[in-house]
Amino acid sequence: VLNSWEAAFATEVKRCGEVLQRHTCRAVCHKYGNDSRCRFLFPHEIVETSYFDSETNSVVLMCRDGNVNYFNPYLLVFCRHNHDIKCILSGKGAKAAMFYISDYITKMDLKTYEVLSLL
Repeated sequence: VLNSWEAAFATEVKRCGEVLQRHTCRAVCHKYGNDSRCRFLFPHEIVETSYFDSETNSVVLMCRDGNVNYFNPYLLVFCRHNHDIKCILSGKGAKAAMFYISDYITKMDLKTYEVLSLL
């Protein structure tokens, strides 16, 4: 029974990964005058095994396919949504994540200049 579950789970990881985690560049990837490179930094660098980089004090995750977001197979299969896993301990990565998350959760339909005109 366990072997059949593991096989079914592996099949679901592959199916959900292709549908939910594979990045395809679109116009939004190149806005803000960024015509030459995807602003979401795709494709990722291929990394054979995960490791700790003591120079940057960061964990570098294994990446077998540069156009697939880093993901957790259990979150992917059981929640069925796209996500991007990163190890953020401190430093620039933590600060960038903090700004991204705060900007994302406080998105407003109004542009800044429209809000200012209301004052």
